[in-house]
Amino acid sequence: IVWGDIALIDGNINAQGKDIAKTGGFVETSGHHLSIDDNAIVKTKEWLLDPDTVTIEAPSDSRQNTRVEDELPGGTGDADTPKTNGETITTLTNTTISNFLKNAKVINITASNKITVNSTINVEGDSHLILWSEGKGGGGIAIKKDILIKNKEKGLNLTVYSGGWLDIYGNISVGKLGNINFKAGKDIAFEKGTNQTITGQGVITSGNEKGFRFENVTLNGTGRGLYFNLSRPGSNNGNIINHFNGTLNVSGIVNISMIAPDTKPWYNRHKGRTHWRLSYLNVSQDSKFTLAIDARGRRGGDGGPLAPNYDLNGISFTKDTTFNVGRNAKVDFDIKAAVGVINNHVNLNYALFNGNISVLGGGSVNFALDASSSTIQSPGVIINSNYINVSEGSNLTFKTEGSTKVGFSIKKDLTLN
Repeated sequence: IVWGDIALIDGNINAQGKDIAKTGGFVETSGHHLSIDDNAIVKTKEWLLDPDTVTIEAPSDSRQNTRVEDELPGGTGDADTPKTNGETITTLTNTTISNFLKNAKVINITASNKITVNSTINVEGDSHLILWSEGKGGGGIAIKKDILIKNKEKGLNLTVYSGGWLDIYGNISVGKLGNINFKAGKDIAFEKGTNQTITGQGVITSGNEKGFRFENVTLNGTGRGLYFNLSRPGSNNGNIINHFNGTLNVSGIVNISMIAPDTKPWYNRHKGRTHWRLSYLNVSQDSKFTLAIDARGRRGGDGGPLAPNYDLNGISFTKDTTFNVGRNAKVDFDIKAAVGVINNHVNLNYALFNGNISVLGGGSVNFALDASSSTIQSPGVIINSNYINVSEGSNLTFKTEGSTKVGFSIKKDLTLN
């Protein structure tokens, strides 16, 4: 364990057991200001890096000629005013991380505030990279560049935990034997990338704020697939807010399943909304995409009268969407509603279709609403579309069940082709 308020690592650290894969060892380098040079070599089973804030950059000439004035900008160096470090920021190079993973099976990079990946990390395979931020002070983790495995037949276990937010702008690929495990205390965003692609299997969990944001993303769910959910144990926040923008491409198995906690009061499960602004959903042949929202809470927990401004944890299709679904592929929208009394608020709905819908490619798209209650009448589905086109042997199914006052309310002339 090497710790200092300022810790500069530029040499070799060897903590190997007889068999590095089984018996050895552990290295920790930590401090408020932690500098790891590109030529540092650590041979061990697990290496923990633990400063306040971490930034992962590409190598630069400026890092090789760091002056005392740069590293220790405060004070004059005498007894009364000793030299001090500046902001508690740590910079690691991407090649350093990649080289570490050649010699260490596990690298654990932690920060109390924020981790930023500004340069691509390439991993050989059969290793474990952990990025762990407590998210203090409004912090989180920003993966702005790629994290990739070179040998697709091997596996990178990629664990990312943020006590705050998690923003992913780069590509992620963990290989055939790898696993993705992402968890955030707040929202998770896949956006701002260029043809961003996430490839692997595993679980991605958002926390106690809103939900997920997707914009122009490709999700390749290999093996068991990619499973997106939320975790809010003991929370009274049952409002689910998701955003889908641009184009979403799907292959393999992708399941986005949001289950609201059982809240008190009941109306805390009636104010979220999923906003579907996709122009295209492209699903490859033999693949499956599921978007499920369950806001019911405990069984028998029907709510009271609904206010006219409630969003009901429903979904709004606000743009024209083309569902390009390949043969033997399937798209399922499954809404299980938090039931409340509609009264005369006829514009309340669990699903709103304002855009036109086209389905092609030979696969199937299914939309199902369950708003079941034995005692009250609830909202249903509103369709404001001009047309619905289904072609190339494709199938589109709409279904409601339960105690909706009106299952489907078609507001204007609708052409079904």
